[in-house]
Amino acid sequence: MASGRAVSPVMVCLTSAVVFTLVVHQGLMLFRNGKLTRELVEKEGHFRSLVQGSSDVIMIVTSAGTIRYVSPAAAGAWGYDTDELVGSELAAAIHPEDLGMVVHEIRRFLAADPAAVPDSRLEFRVKSGAGAWLNTEASINRHRGGLIFNCRDVTERTRLQARLQYDAEHDALTGLANRSLFTTRAGRALGHIARPGIAALVIGLDDFKGLNDRLGSEAGDTLLLHVADRLGQAARDGDTVARLGGDEFAVLVMQQRSPDGSVGEHHLLQYASRLRDVLTVPFALAGSDVRITASVGVASATPGVSATELLRHANLALRRAKAAGKDRVELYAPPAKEAQAHDAPRAGRVRAALGGGEFVLLHQPVVELSTGTVTAVSAQVRWRSAQGVFFTLAEQRMVAGDDEAELNRWMLKEAFTQAAARLSSGVSAPVSVPISARGLREPSLPAFVEGLLTQYGKSFGGLIIEITHAEGHNLYEGLKPQLTALRRLGVRIALGALAEGYASLSALRQLPADVLMLDRTITADIPQSARLGKIASGLLRIAADLGLESWADGVDLPEQIEALRELGCTHGRGLAFAGWLDEYRLRRALMSGRYPVPHPTAASAHRHGDGQDAVSAGSPTGSADAAQDLLHSYASHRQDDIAVTRAATDFEHALAWLFVHLGPPPEPTPLEYSPAGSDDGGTRQ
Repeated sequence: MASGRAVSPVMVCLTSAVVFTLVVHQGLMLFRNGKLTRELVEKEGHFRSLVQGSSDVIMIVTSAGTIRYVSPAAAGAWGYDTDELVGSELAAAIHPEDLGMVVHEIRRFLAADPAAVPDSRLEFRVKSGAGAWLNTEASINRHRGGLIFNCRDVTERTRLQARLQYDAEHDALTGLANRSLFTTRAGRALGHIARPGIAALVIGLDDFKGLNDRLGSEAGDTLLLHVADRLGQAARDGDTVARLGGDEFAVLVMQQRSPDGSVGEHHLLQYASRLRDVLTVPFALAGSDVRITASVGVASATPGVSATELLRHANLALRRAKAAGKDRVELYAPPAKEAQAHDAPRAGRVRAALGGGEFVLLHQPVVELSTGTVTAVSAQVRWRSAQGVFFTLAEQRMVAGDDEAELNRWMLKEAFTQAAARLSSGVSAPVSVPISARGLREPSLPAFVEGLLTQYGKSFGGLIIEITHAEGHNLYEGLKPQLTALRRLGVRIALGALAEGYASLSALRQLPADVLMLDRTITADIPQSARLGKIASGLLRIAADLGLESWADGVDLPEQIEALRELGCTHGRGLAFAGWLDEYRLRRALMSGRYPVPHPTAASAHRHGDGQDAVSAGSPTGSADAAQDLLHSYASHRQDDIAVTRAATDFEHALAWLFVHLGPPPEPTPLEYSPAGSDDGGTRQ
């Protein structure tokens, strides 16, 4: 060295070690960077393949609304080359009627906290390359300097929903509005306090049954078509003409006023008489002129009246018109309501039963249609009279108001108690509890369920709440927050009563749900009715798209199982598997865990074609004579177990009607029915 001093060997070693370490470290860093680069390139290739191979259209849009990137799927889905869209404005492709909503939702999304609202979902129409408007569902995520749109073409689903909506709201024969749509429009009209003068006319054809029997059902249907056409032409613009069922039609009158601006009943009666006179002109039918007459019931809306009540008032007026000799118009006048005199003792009996421990909870298994596996159980409350006869309260609508809330709480607590007891014996299954839409609006219900979950724990199998009986124009108004709160607790929601027209699609559109249930009025005739099959198929397809489980109620025959399976329904409950079981028989069913899946037979197909379902539709009988007919039906089917059980169910409905309308039942007879007395829920004593 220049200084002439020798370099220490230790320093040389240390320096060499440091240099070597740095070189090795640098080499490792280069190797790691290379590996990371290769992994990054590989992952980028994967993501590029996913994006380019996806059938969804993926776009990156700047904050100014300019499209920076479009996936190749745009060519197949929208009919655009990517070069046509890149650099263009997204707003130019959106339908003008939807643009305002899209801009508003995007602004709201960007203003929200990213942690609280990580993404958003929109539906709007996009113009295709061929000029057609395509319904598009888009999920939106934030991106550096803009937004990522993941778009899916839902045009077919939207058209299917629209078709189902139309079918659900219109009469299949005449194309007029049905009862559901009529009630919905009446409810909306009554909701506008600035619209006085709302009225309902119910028109019944006189002696139509005899005419139909004489000329044949085909001629009768043709006559109904002619009547619908005449009423549609004679009704004023803005009024709704509907077919309520059978030979009954209705007209919703909007703002019927007298010349001085006030609502005049005489003008309403003149309008009703004109519609009646239109129907007296002879109809050309079956090669001859057929003359008919009609009776009309008229009811004007009063403050606070609901759509259901308005229609009921018009029906009462129609009955008076027919009782007074037919071929006339009658105006409803509120009497000293015999309904109140009837409801008062009925309500008293219900309250006494609530306090006297007269209610019993029975269960029916929910079965997987392909394997027969029991996957859940449905609960139903029954009222056991002093004579030991069970009555179905839900179908009779015998409980309302505070009584309904108290009964719902009793039902939930009893379901939890029994489920916990079953769990301790080694069997468990989710329990479905039916609660009406009105009952679910009770503000304290989520807190009550949370208390039960805390008390009994969540390990008993799970709770499913089945929504039933949504009535009136507001249908599911106010339910979404309640259901959202219940789902946060782990409760599943089943949408029931989906044969009630507008209610079905309204519920699917508005409410959070986990299960879609086909009503027994659909499943009863689904093997024979192509129309019902299409409606059910559409509902099931929508349920599958939305990720919902599908149940069918009233699965009583092998033919129904086969038809439902072909349509894509996965689960069902009904007499094809088991009736309503008491606790002992329910535990036996859960221990076995499976039912044999029946297959259609010639005998069962013959029974089904003989009109058995006309007697077994599940509705309460409307007269004592009909109840007696059901007794004979029950006795005549003793040789067939399924038919006996179904007839026994109708016998139970008939007894319930007699109990409500004619007072307590007599002492037990040899045909007394108790669902808890046999393995399938029925007893023949």
